[in-house]
Amino acid sequence: MDCFARLCGRLALAVLVRQNSLAEIKVKRVPVKPFSSAVSRIASLVDRWHWVLLIVAAPFLLFPSPRNSPAFLLLPVIWIAGLLAKREPVPRTPLNLALLLLFVMLLVSEWATFDLMFSLPKITGMILGIAVFFAIVRAGQTTLGWWLSLLAFLGVGVSISVFGLIGTSWGAKISALDSFTEHLVLRIKGIPGIEEGLNPNQLAGALIWVLPVLVVLSGFVLVNHQHLLEVYGRRVRTTLVVAVLSSAILVLFTFVLTESRSAYIGFLLSMYAAISVSSSRRWRWLLLLVPLIGLIVVLMWQGSLSAIGERLVDGEVLDSPAFALNSLPGRFELWSRAIYGIQDFPFTGMGMNTFRKVVHVLYPLFNADPSTDIGHAHNEYLQAALDLGIPGLVAFLSVQMVTFAMILQTWLVAGRRTVVALAVQSGSSLIGEGALPRSLALGLGSGLLAHMIFGLTDATALGAKPGILFWMSLGLVTSLFLRVNSGAFLGYPILRDWRRS
Repeated sequence: MDCFARLCGRLALAVLVRQNSLAEIKVKRVPVKPFSSAVSRIASLVDRWHWVLLIVAAPFLLFPSPRNSPAFLLLPVIWIAGLLAKREPVPRTPLNLALLLLFVMLLVSEWATFDLMFSLPKITGMILGIAVFFAIVRAGQTTLGWWLSLLAFLGVGVSISVFGLIGTSWGAKISALDSFTEHLVLRIKGIPGIEEGLNPNQLAGALIWVLPVLVVLSGFVLVNHQHLLEVYGRRVRTTLVVAVLSSAILVLFTFVLTESRSAYIGFLLSMYAAISVSSSRRWRWLLLLVPLIGLIVVLMWQGSLSAIGERLVDGEVLDSPAFALNSLPGRFELWSRAIYGIQDFPFTGMGMNTFRKVVHVLYPLFNADPSTDIGHAHNEYLQAALDLGIPGLVAFLSVQMVTFAMILQTWLVAGRRTVVALAVQSGSSLIGEGALPRSLALGLGSGLLAHMIFGLTDATALGAKPGILFWMSLGLVTSLFLRVNSGAFLGYPILRDWRRS
């Protein structure tokens, strides 16, 4: 088992190093032999259908065990086939250097962990995530591939939402929601990692990547419904609008039921930022006054900031424990133990997924029983440093900063194309040549921002199963950035060739 995991890691590292090398090796041409030609054809076939092999490998990487360890070799097979087919199994992207460092620290964590089998689900989950990222970047080189990748991203999000309704162990923080959650019986148990049902906070952390995208797409199709009618016809336009809106409502409903305060705050702040960015300058200034007006109203209601703090800690605001901050002392204690762990293991980390066990041995908690499984450090950045050391944290932060830089560049470049298109096509509503990429960049960026805010007081650890949405989102942003900056703007999706009715 250990050999397979290490072999996968080393082969993937070799591919990443090869793609990031600046040196070009000149190979002397030799006559193609029949055997070489057959190998090349097989490699081309495997490379062409690499996404099918990736789907086949996904369950084995998400739920690893010694019995299915040979399936781990599917990823190296995909990458080696791409090299033999003289293609790029690992495309060149602005994230490659940060991902290379992240992968190196993942290999280091295999040495640092106290039990490789205990860390293996997170290790294989992260390897799968990186493989999915590069697969989506490759697919995004074509318009059809990009839209299919977005459809897969939204499909996974909606599927998680449906699974959450029947597989979550619901809490009871907001009494108004009890009438809904009490009818949602936990029907799915025993899945590795979530034996007693899905945690509502983890469900919210996953949905928050998808929900802003669906909200922005819903706004786009409603605002531009007349133009969509001209492009697709009534039947296809209606189907598209209903599909987007119903998906958004379903995910929003499940999201609200989670009662996750961190996710609520992240979603609201990201939507506020999205509205502010997409508004005209005059409305932007007015929107900036909203938080100030809200603070003045709350101060007039409560009297002082100290009174507000006391009522929040006691859970008296709105008479609901969902708005109480009485869990903060436990978080502060947990964060302090995480900092101790980072100080003790600064360069290597303590290994993927090990903090949940190590904390009770080396850094006992006063506010939690030793038998309590804390899961993670309840801060995504502290958890990254615990798993992969400070170099891993630097790589993780670099991935996020470069991603937002790509989103900003996409927004600006697509905005210039929108202005030109609107000038040429007067009266074409809000759809210019760059309006659609702008909306997609706004939605994907809002989802990443919302989860970043959520990650300040909670976490979806690297390698966790819902984290596949993070890597899919990165792949969509990266491929969108590469297309927009190369001038290959996205056209309308697959529906373009459907007959209008």
